[in-house]
Amino acid sequence: MSKPHQTYTILHTESSLGWGGQERRILAEAAAMRERGHRLLLACDPKGELFPRGRRAGFPVLPLSFGGWRNFPAGLALRRFLLREGVDFLNTHSSLDTWVGTLALTGLKKPFLVRTRHLSTPVKMNRPTRWLYNTPRATITTSRSIKELLQERLGVPGDKIFAIPTGVSLQEFAPRQPDAALLEKLLIPQGSFIWGMVSVLRSWKGHLYALEALKELVDAGIKTFLVVVGEGPYRSLIEPRIQELGLEDRVRLAGYQEDVAPWLALMDVVAMASYAHEGVPQAVLQAMAMGKPVVGTMVGGIPEVIVPRETGLLVPPKDSSALAAALRRLWEHPGLRTEMGRKGREMVHKKYSLEQMALAVERVYDLVWRDIYLGGKGEKGKR
Repeated sequence: MSKPHQTYTILHTESSLGWGGQERRILAEAAAMRERGHRLLLACDPKGELFPRGRRAGFPVLPLSFGGWRNFPAGLALRRFLLREGVDFLNTHSSLDTWVGTLALTGLKKPFLVRTRHLSTPVKMNRPTRWLYNTPRATITTSRSIKELLQERLGVPGDKIFAIPTGVSLQEFAPRQPDAALLEKLLIPQGSFIWGMVSVLRSWKGHLYALEALKELVDAGIKTFLVVVGEGPYRSLIEPRIQELGLEDRVRLAGYQEDVAPWLALMDVVAMASYAHEGVPQAVLQAMAMGKPVVGTMVGGIPEVIVPRETGLLVPPKDSSALAAALRRLWEHPGLRTEMGRKGREMVHKKYSLEQMALAVERVYDLVWRDIYLGGKGEKGKR
């Protein structure tokens, strides 16, 4: 991989304690930027999952409890770290660490603040939130829909927002044959139509609607199974619903899986039934990279990567019958599944690799650097 002419020291902060798409994006982006010659640092809560994972990946990690936006001790600790390490860019990811990071930069000419917004959750339209989002030199979003949201609700200039979906490892998520031993372990008969979901088990991921769709397919006499990969607080509602619908023998709850590629390989179709909060889901691009057609809802950034009748099918959110109809169509037409999978993989190779994500992020830093030190001279990157 070619090295950039300009390299930076970049610190990512994250106040979240969880381990989901957002935290995975931070670590993947940091690793990809390190590959391009940059120096990457992390600051996160030692109680969170990102802290040990960042250390295992070889990144210097500052243990920091962010508390609230008035947490002056955290701001001072972060400020000392920024100055000691000679950081060029501070990239914040959640609300708390953005408040603390903005506080830490008070009166400093450098580092430059960049904010990454991962979710399409509606943001408050009050003055503090407007100020918080207009303060960074640039904002990176994971989809165009989030960019439009920030423009419309908070008045952030469009030329300061850059939509960069999370990249996919083309090596990790390459097409492969299903693992026969795993299928046998799951007690799924050969020749079954297998579809699945990969996500944290949260209400807005739409698992209950997926179960309703599965019920329709089963009632229509289709030999089909739903494989759910992920863990989360909504499991306590999903399990009773499976029993209520009489689907115990048709659903496989796989729980959290560190390596999801073998599970995606089992699936004939991947479903994304979310009804809120999505950027461009990583699971969608991972599935497409593996040559899997995707049925997704028209929510957030999902329609930005699913091209109807080319790389997958789109259905309205919270519409289990529409989801069932789309799945049935793909069950009936194996050739269509193959063709959609091929086109989806081509799209990911062309636009959504880890290397392409890192290059796009690097261009954002370059633009900020040029605007400050060269008065905006130099080539402008794509917004």
